[in-house]
Amino acid sequence: MTTSIDIHRIARMNVLKIIEGLSLAEINKIPTGFTGNIAWHIGHIVATQQGLLYRLSGNQVTLEQSFIDKYKKGTVPQAPIDQAELDFIKNEMVMQPERLVIDMEIDLFKNYTPYPTSFGNTIHSFDEALSFVNVHEGMHIGYLMALKRVVKSNSLTNSL
Repeated sequence: MTTSIDIHRIARMNVLKIIEGLSLAEINKIPTGFTGNIAWHIGHIVATQQGLLYRLSGNQVTLEQSFIDKYKKGTVPQAPIDQAELDFIKNEMVMQPERLVIDMEIDLFKNYTPYPTSFGNTIHSFDEALSFVNVHEGMHIGYLMALKRVVKSNSLTNSL
């Protein structure tokens, strides 16, 4: 399990590196051909971790339901986020893996409700869920890299 936690932490640090140096406007921009923006993807990563690991284990999530509803699967950005929400998401990126380790140490994840994913597999246990969270976050890292590339190239093009 240590490897899965290490991967989870590393994925989160990679997300923060990808968005480092981007302006709030760039984080909120939805480029042509995309349905989401960087803000939505990072919020979605934070919200999904709670649903897949905590809620399906029968535990309380640590996020407000309104936040989860805003970023859950099937949603799209409805409005730009402000700096306070970005700071909150970035903090959760760091704190969630640390909380997860503590909760694992106290054996919080004893039960799990099976969940069929959109990837075509069904998650049956917390261990499977953590592995899937890492795959899910890796996929969104790819989206973030693509979005950053487009947003930055558009910024350069628009400023010429």
